[in-house]
Amino acid sequence: MSQAAITLIILVVAIVLFISDTFPMGLIAFCVPLALYFTGIITIDDIFSSVINENVLLILGMCMIGAAFFKTGLAYSTSQLLLKRTKSQRGLMVVIFLLSGIMSGFVSNSGTVAILIPIVMGIAGGSGIKPIKLLIPLVSGATIGADISIIGSPGNLIAKNTIEEFSHGSMSVGFFEYAKLGIPMLAAVAILFYFLGDKLIANREPGRTMQASQDYSSIPGWKRTLTLVVMILTIVGMVAKDYLSFLPPIHVTACCGAVILVLFRVLTEKEAFQSFEIRTVFMLAFMMPLGNAMNETGAGKMIADAVISLTGHSSPMILMATIWLLTWVLTQVMSNTAACTLLCPIGWSIAEALGADPRAVVIAVFIASSIAVCTPMAIPANSMIIDPGNVQFKDFIKPGLAVSLVCFVISMILLPVFYPFY
Repeated sequence: MSQAAITLIILVVAIVLFISDTFPMGLIAFCVPLALYFTGIITIDDIFSSVINENVLLILGMCMIGAAFFKTGLAYSTSQLLLKRTKSQRGLMVVIFLLSGIMSGFVSNSGTVAILIPIVMGIAGGSGIKPIKLLIPLVSGATIGADISIIGSPGNLIAKNTIEEFSHGSMSVGFFEYAKLGIPMLAAVAILFYFLGDKLIANREPGRTMQASQDYSSIPGWKRTLTLVVMILTIVGMVAKDYLSFLPPIHVTACCGAVILVLFRVLTEKEAFQSFEIRTVFMLAFMMPLGNAMNETGAGKMIADAVISLTGHSSPMILMATIWLLTWVLTQVMSNTAACTLLCPIGWSIAEALGADPRAVVIAVFIASSIAVCTPMAIPANSMIIDPGNVQFKDFIKPGLAVSLVCFVISMILLPVFYPFY
């Protein structure tokens, strides 16, 4: 059996296991490079080489900075400031959607939803609005807003890594590269919720009562100030790296910011380690060898050839739309990180086989994986609102389909504009 065939078998088994949820996702990811090693696809040096990948270090650094942002009450204060002037249901839908979208562009979308749920529940209770009417926009905003920057979600980093590694450094992805699509999608879906949100979202009485918001009054003011300064300087440093070559790489900048917060005891060592999204790290570090193997053994090209044979050679737009929809469907039932990790290399191979710019297809994959919000399994944030909002499985489908349709149309219009195929 050829190495390409073995790699494809491992790919299929990984997809089935991810979808079946029989074993922990991190364990499946950890076993993938081991399977590649024992079948002779990769060498012993390749198994754990991606653990020190710069994107893994970037995730770890930003996890700590995000944890400090939440711990010091900055996230809570920011949300209260922006929400206190809005009263109508339409206005609250849009403000909550945009607030969670902007916050999740720079910190974890799951963390954004976690900190905002008690606030949203309090606003719903005080205004007589059904909590589900505000919780669905909350998770939708956190999901789409993650596409503003390269640190918004793991999929952003996977797409960045695919583009930079597979192009051998000839293509790069800037800090706000994805904002070209993320901001238009955020604006369009905000308009959708303003005019159609009430019709799209079901009416349900609230579920369990949320506990009172955490008291941040005991947090010293200097810790809040330091955290805010570190976050701003870290983001500025990452953005400026695109223009000032003497600045350190963005993952070094993130780690420096994290170290400062621990040195000044804004975070304890234990809190710093607890902030790490280990499953995300496992998915990124241990699924990358599979993507590399698909590229090197020709497995990715085999899939690309199969897709091309089904959709034809004439239109890169059709191929991009096909892989967008394939990614979107898969992400409804499996981790968006896993779907992005598996399909980004395939997208690259498909575009390369056509002689087209692969960036459009790779970015289409991660966009599709990041806005799949039609089921509670699609993203962790969806499952977080089930109990407080008394949200049922079917309640995600209608607004999720509307949001996905809007994002699909915008992706198909803007991707060829920013990344011309030829």
